[in-house]
Amino acid sequence: MYQAARPPLRRIMVIDQELRANRWPNTARLARVLEVTVRTVRRDVAYLRYQLRAPIQFDPVHNGYHYTEPSYRLPFLQLTQGELIALFLAERMMRQVEGTPFESDLRAAIEKLGTMLPDGVSVRLDAMTDVLSVLPGARPDYDPESFCALATAVVCRRRVEMVYWTAERNETTRREFDPYDLVLIDDGWYAVGYCFLRAAIRMFAVQRVRSVHDTGATFDRPADFRLDDYLHGSFRAVRGDGDHELVLRFTPEVAGRIAEKRWHPSQRLEEQPDGSVIVRFRLTSLIEVKRWVLYWGRDCQVVEPGELRAAVDTEIRLMLERSAAMRRGNAKKSQNRGRP
Repeated sequence: MYQAARPPLRRIMVIDQELRANRWPNTARLARVLEVTVRTVRRDVAYLRYQLRAPIQFDPVHNGYHYTEPSYRLPFLQLTQGELIALFLAERMMRQVEGTPFESDLRAAIEKLGTMLPDGVSVRLDAMTDVLSVLPGARPDYDPESFCALATAVVCRRRVEMVYWTAERNETTRREFDPYDLVLIDDGWYAVGYCFLRAAIRMFAVQRVRSVHDTGATFDRPADFRLDDYLHGSFRAVRGDGDHELVLRFTPEVAGRIAEKRWHPSQRLEEQPDGSVIVRFRLTSLIEVKRWVLYWGRDCQVVEPGELRAAVDTEIRLMLERSAAMRRGNAKKSQNRGRP
C-alpha cells in the first residue's frame, strides 16, 4: 500500500475546508493557499486519499478536486496525547487575552478531541486544568465583533473598512484596510496590512479598533511580504526609520536576569569581569527601548547612543519636576487646611 508522509495538521484542515466548500481546488490553487510547492500538495492529497481514506477525486470539467461523499469527515483519532496537551496549553494562553472571540470555541474543540483519542491514550482535561496554568498579565479590552471580523478578513483576504482610534493624537479615523496578519506582541494583538488612508503598510493595535465592516472586496497578499521583515529592528511593536546601535550596561545585581532571556533577535551579550553585563541591540526606533531602560532604573546605564541617553535623562528630569510640583501642591493644600 502507498505510504505518504503525514503533513502538518494545518495543511490537512485547509485542504479539507477547500473541498468541503466546493471550491474545486486544484494543485496550483492549494499550493498558493498553503504557500507550498505543487509537489507538496500532491503528497498531501495522496496522504488524505490513502492514509485517511478520504474520497477525493479530480474532476476534469471543473479542473479541481472534490469529495465524492459529502458526508466524509476527517478522522481526528490520530491526535496524540502530546498534541492534545499542546492544544490545551494554547487554549490556556488564549484566555489571558480577554475579548478574543475564539476562547470558548477552542475549549469546546479540545473537549471534543479529548473524547476522540484512541484506546490507551487518556487525558483528563479537568486534571490538566489543575496543573497547567497561564497567569495573565495586563490585558487590553477588545471588542469581540471587531476582533472576529479582523481575524476572518485575514484568513479570507477580505478588504475591510475600519474605524480606528489613534492614542497619540486622540483622533478617530475611518480607513480601508487589507489585513495581512494578526500578531500577538507581548500582551497585545496587532493587525498588519495595507492602509489606504496612508497608502502604506501599517500596524494597528486591535484594542483601538472601534468597528470593522467587510467592503465586499478581496485582496491578494503581496508574495514578498514577510511579517518578520516588516518588524525587523522594532523592539516590540513600534517601528521606526532609524538605525541605532544600542549599548546598555546592567549591574551585577540584575545581570543574571538579563542574560536568561532573549530580549531581541539582534541581542549580543558581553559578560564583564565585575559581574555586570553589556547588551547590544540594533533597532529602528528608541521609543519602547527607552521605556524598558527606565523600567530597570539605576541598574541600567545607557552607554550608546547619546540620543537615547539624552532621552532617558530628559524623562527622569521631567518626572522629578512633576513630582516636585505635586509635593508643592500638596504642601500648599495642607497649609490652607490649617488656616482658621
